[in-house]
Amino acid sequence: MEGAYKEKYSFIGEWYDNQASLIRRYNVFYYPTDETLEMFDLRTRKTFVRRVKVNGITLDSFYIGCTLYILGRLIKIVDFACEDTRKKLHKDMQITFILIKPVPTKIAGKILTQLQENGLRLSKMKKACLTPSDIDNIYRAEVTKPTYPFLLDHLTNQLVFGAEFVGKDAVSVAKEIIGDKDPHKAAPGTIRALYGVDPVRNCIHASSTIEDAAFDIDYFFPPPPMRSTRLRLTATLSNCTLCIIKPHAIREGKLGAALELIDEGGFNVTALNMVIVENINAAEFYEVYKGIVPEYKGMVEELSSGPCVAMEVVSQDKTLNTAVEFRKLVGPTDPEVARLLRPYTIRAKLGNTKVQNAIHCSDLPEDGLLEVEYFFKILDL
Repeated sequence: MEGAYKEKYSFIGEWYDNQASLIRRYNVFYYPTDETLEMFDLRTRKTFVRRVKVNGITLDSFYIGCTLYILGRLIKIVDFACEDTRKKLHKDMQITFILIKPVPTKIAGKILTQLQENGLRLSKMKKACLTPSDIDNIYRAEVTKPTYPFLLDHLTNQLVFGAEFVGKDAVSVAKEIIGDKDPHKAAPGTIRALYGVDPVRNCIHASSTIEDAAFDIDYFFPPPPMRSTRLRLTATLSNCTLCIIKPHAIREGKLGAALELIDEGGFNVTALNMVIVENINAAEFYEVYKGIVPEYKGMVEELSSGPCVAMEVVSQDKTLNTAVEFRKLVGPTDPEVARLLRPYTIRAKLGNTKVQNAIHCSDLPEDGLLEVEYFFKILDL
């Protein structure tokens, strides 16, 4: 038993210290027996965080390149710290890049769900508008092919979803789920067979190799200095409201279902970004509920417990007030009440508790634009 209790995985983590303008490095240890972690400062040679359980972090959360929110700090896992951990975790774990081409939001939701049901975990995602230069980079292997001008025409200035998925043999698994480039040749049940039209409008693209995936992910999700120039977020800031799919719902694989319900409810997703909200920002965002809503502390902890997906949502009917109508679709704060009184609402279908109610939306009409600006302008800076 003693040996089992001591079983641990070790990683190298980096934290960018804004105040000191330097990167601090740590050993991050994870103990699977009680799901605790600790951190050791490699510069000072001292324990930085004593063993503690962090809400939302399990062994599955760890992979090279991931970012974890640990006690107020965003820690990027950059390497394994020992050969034993490398052997146990690295042999099959991969990341891959997937591009969902211009399709209705409902279909994008179905595609996400299918990928996740086949063992791939969503770790990054955003909506962006492609320029010819972006298409040249992402489809660099196809630039000389005869179909390329048609592809360029299909994708230029179009909104697409880019995503990073993690999983066992992710690159080959994704290709298998997606199917042949020609939807008419794709195996029944594959994504392209279900939703593709022809070899150009085949609804989805995936990286061919591990090396391609690394390039594509770096290109589509550029570091902060380049975010303002490449594949920017697409918020319109017009008759809009904010929708956040909470971390627990992301972990439970409910994002695809949420996108379907939003589309069916009469709304377009005009911007989307997967983010980790730091505790201090979550507290600031929910400040209006402090001292008023008993669940305030739990709401802050939930929002900062892992990646969430923020969306700008706009009513398909331009005569309606988006914030007011979307609030109706989301439903009562308590999912139990929602299931009783408004079973058709999103919280009734996807929520668990008053804190883990799957979704946040702007309460007041005038807050819609302010909240979208907070997530798509202020936090992105």
